[in-house]
Amino acid sequence: MSTPDVGSNVKCGICGKETTIQFVTDREGGRAYDLTCMHRNAVCPTCGALAKDDSDSILEVKPLCRTCNPEAFEDEED
Repeated sequence: MSTPDVGSNVKCGICGKETTIQFVTDREGGRAYDLTCMHRNAVCPTCGALAKDDSDSILEVKPLCRTCNPEAFEDEED
C-alpha cells in the first residue's frame, strides 16, 4: 500500500467501511489518519494496511492490525 494522504479513499482498519482521510498528523510512533467514519487509524508496520490506533495517548500512535494480530480482536462481538 502506498502512503495515503488527505482525500485518499481507504478502508478503515476499525469498522471496515470504505471512507476518506480527513487529515493526517505526525505523532510519536508514526502518522495518524483521521477518517470520515470518525476513527483514527495508523499504518501496520507488518502488512502496510490501515489498522486501529490502539494508543492510550493522543500524542502517539500504536497500530493494532486485525490481520496481523487477530488474537487482539477475539473478544469483539460481530
